[in-house]
Amino acid sequence: MADKLQQWAQGCGIGCAALVAVSVIGVVGLTLSMRASFDDATADRAVLTERYGESGSYTPAADGAVAADRVAAFLTVREALREVHAEVERVDREMGDFEKLAEDEEPPMRVALPAVFRMSRAMMGLPKRFGEIESVRNRALVEAGMGLGEYTYIYVMAYHDELVDPSADARLFVSSAASSRVREELRGMISRQLETARAAFGDEDPRVAALAGELAALEADPERIPWADGLPAGIAAGFAPFRDRLEAGYSAAAAEFDLLNSTVKHGGLTITMD
Repeated sequence: MADKLQQWAQGCGIGCAALVAVSVIGVVGLTLSMRASFDDATADRAVLTERYGESGSYTPAADGAVAADRVAAFLTVREALREVHAEVERVDREMGDFEKLAEDEEPPMRVALPAVFRMSRAMMGLPKRFGEIESVRNRALVEAGMGLGEYTYIYVMAYHDELVDPSADARLFVSSAASSRVREELRGMISRQLETARAAFGDEDPRVAALAGELAALEADPERIPWADGLPAGIAAGFAPFRDRLEAGYSAAAAEFDLLNSTVKHGGLTITMD
């Protein structure tokens, strides 16, 4: 695809130069609107941290199960994200169409140039969408009474299969929310859960042995997702009544950004997400 795109670029001439100029002008307005989303997300994250602690400090129940009312609260957050997820999915589909066009031997310029313009415009809008994912998520968490740590744990347990084996349907991103920070936080959660389970069930309980084995596996492999060899039945059972709604709320195209937190620096000139 890269060779064909290069050929298109060489043939664009003045048309592509104009496209770049329009893009630069658009960046100014985009930066201002994008900054607002990240500022809102940061403000709400401060509220969440004050109420529930840092996301990495969450401790799951001794048996790892998630109560029905907490799954319901989680779903309200996922449903709030539906609109912004749909926007990311739209861009992902456009990328698929763009790739198909690039597979043509010599697409006519009247087809290629509008495709380049549409794809460029769509890609420029993505950073704003990432800020919206975080800001909508954090605002919904404040309203639902759920901290980022609990949300992260439920997300990973509810979408366990998607994280262990990311969907191949996503074209732009890796379709996994398990960043290095998220995996580190999860190891801490499992470690504290093990301590809680030992106090609740005793060292001889098979659930404690399973937790100890899982923690050892996580520490041996920093890339591992908790319960990569299979979610415990007791945890999976709690999600079964909600499975249809959970699946409807999952977005492979946007998954990589679902659990990220942003940091705004230098007056908004630098925004990082991890």
